[in-house]
Order: sequence, then C-alpha cells, then structure tokens
Amino acid sequence: MRAHLATALSAALAATALAGCSTSDDTIRIGAIAGLTGNFITAEVVRTAQRVFDDANEAGGVNGKKIEFIVKDDAGNPQRTAQVARELDSEGVVAMAASASFTDCDVNDAFYRQSDISSIMAVAASPKCFQSPNIAPVNVGPFTLMTAVLLYASEELDAKAVCNFTVVLPGSEDAIKQALGDWERISGQKLVVNDMTVQQSGDLTPYLLKAKQAGCDAILFNPAEQLVVPWLQAAKTQGMSDVDFLLLAPAYTDSVATAVGGLGLKVHAGSEFEPYTVESPANAAWRDTVNRAQQPATAFSQGGYLAAKFLVDVLRTIEGEVTRESVNAALRGMAPIEHPMLGTPFTFGTGESHAPNQASKMVRLDGTKWVVASDEFITIPAGG
Repeated sequence: MRAHLATALSAALAATALAGCSTSDDTIRIGAIAGLTGNFITAEVVRTAQRVFDDANEAGGVNGKKIEFIVKDDAGNPQRTAQVARELDSEGVVAMAASASFTDCDVNDAFYRQSDISSIMAVAASPKCFQSPNIAPVNVGPFTLMTAVLLYASEELDAKAVCNFTVVLPGSEDAIKQALGDWERISGQKLVVNDMTVQQSGDLTPYLLKAKQAGCDAILFNPAEQLVVPWLQAAKTQGMSDVDFLLLAPAYTDSVATAVGGLGLKVHAGSEFEPYTVESPANAAWRDTVNRAQQPATAFSQGGYLAAKFLVDVLRTIEGEVTRESVNAALRGMAPIEHPMLGTPFTFGTGESHAPNQASKMVRLDGTKWVVASDEFITIPAGG
C-alpha cells in the first residue's frame, strides 16, 4: 500500500514539475493573485489585464498560441495567498502578471524564488515586492512615492519646513526610513518633524497641533482615505489653510475628493502613473481598454493594464517554445520599455531587487476634483 502511495506521489510531483515549466500544447498560461472577495477588492486590476490578453489573442496570440489567464482569489487571507500560488504553479503558469494582493510578496517571495516564477506585479505595497529578484512591480509603491512627493514639496512648492506623520505598518519601518533619508540627501533639507508613531485609530488632532507648533508649511501623511479624511477635517478645524498637505496614491480617489474638496485646504497627492482622472493622450489606450473591459478607471486598473501589456511585449520577443525558463530569460534580458503612462522605462533585468518605476506625477484638489499639479513626472535621480 505504501509503495503504491509513494509511486502515485512521485508521479504527481513529476507532473507538477512538468506543468510548472512549460505551456500546454495550445495555450500559454499566465497566473495572477488578486482580491475578488474580502476587504481588499482588486477585481478591476485582473479584469483589465484579461482584456489586454484577450486583445493579444484576437490579434493572433503569441507564437501561434493563445494566452490563458488564470486568476486566483486570495480574499486577503495569507493562508489562501500561499495556497493559490502553489495551485498556479501546479497548473503550469510560465509567469505571473497583474497580481494585486497585499499579502502576495510577503507570503510567496521565497516560493517564487524556489519555483523560478517571475511576476510583473500591478499593485505592490509591501517592501518585499521591491526586494525580490522574481518580482518587478509596475507601480511606484509607497516608499519611492514618499521621496517623490517630498521632492515636489521642496522643489515645486518651495517648502522650507517639511514634516512627516506616518503610520508604520509591520515590516515597513526600514523602507520608510530609507525613503525619507533619500529625500534628505537629494534635497539637502531635513525634516522639521518626523513622527512615525501615528496610530490607525484615535484622535489625530495632537499630531496636527505638533505640526502647528513646529511651523510646518508642508506635511506628508501616508494613510488611505479612512484616515486621510478625518486628518484633513481636523486640519480644517485647526485653521491650517496655509499648509500644503501631501498624500500618497491610496488617497488619490474620487471619494476623497468629494469628502474633503470643500474644506478649502491645499491638498496634493502622488499619482504613480499618468493621473487616471486626466483625459490625456498618454491614457488613451488604457482608457479604451478599461472601457471595453467594463471596469472602473482607477490607478489600480492602470496597473493591471500595464503589467499585462508589458508581459505580452516580452512574450513576443521569445523565439521558440514559451516556457517558464524562456520567459525568465526574456524578462532578465529585456530591453527597457518606455510608456507614456510612466515616468521611467519598465524593465525586469538581472538584479536581486526591482523597482523600475521611479517617477510620479502630482495632482491637487481643485474644489471636489483632482487636477494635474505637475505636467512633468517628478523623477528620483539615479542613485538617489
């Protein structure tokens, strides 16, 4: 009995290994992990990516084969995140593209290395997403974006007393410190206040009083709308209409604009990509794609579009069989891809870590609408 079980197990493992390294006869399998249920829904990311792959298939596919896009829902559950990565491996994906899971990088980085799976990620937020040889996000991410937003304050707004108030999530402290330190080295300025003790609940007024006492003329605040809205409402109560409030991409939403646009405050945010609220030539192809996919036009769907498009571009450079091995070789040897929605070219390369997107545009609130505040991308200098 044990011998039969061992034989069956060996056969299953062999089949899994084979499936993990090559495509099926008529398809190229690409995987993604996203939140289709749970508290962090990213469905528009993978549905926009699906439209990109459908367009590629309708144009003849890649090397005569159609792309099969396999999306797994992790529901924001780390155990499920680990499980679905292994399911995708066993189903024979040659790469990952357009994943949008807050737990994917932390949970699966080691597995991707072990299994030689490369991922062009659409929405990355954890430091590990930018510290892996197997993951290259298309978005800027919160840490590089911090540096870019602060550079906008010091270079474009001429802020002299720049302050930071940050919620530090587990595992992100070192990345935040590096981002702030990068700005200080590039700008030659020092933060007047650097408070990394902000809690995710409770009264925010004491932090604002601290900023007033220090004479801050520009204040960076990193959370998303669940804290940004009460933060700005408290700032209005404190009469801080002369301060430039600096926010990150998670706060760049229509709902934030509606909630705080009438407060009369100076509010700015980093957009990561070409601002999604803008009808510009840079956004034209993405907007057409997201409309045909019947998905909302958001920064998330921008990430899904770009991740899928870049992988299709790389797949088309492969001569011969499309396997996990050939995809990995193509990604690591790829020429940088320039795209008008990005301020710096996308590349994967051979490095032990990947953060190709080093630029962001800025938007500001004008009434209850976001408008472009910087026509040019704010780009982190090389070596910054």
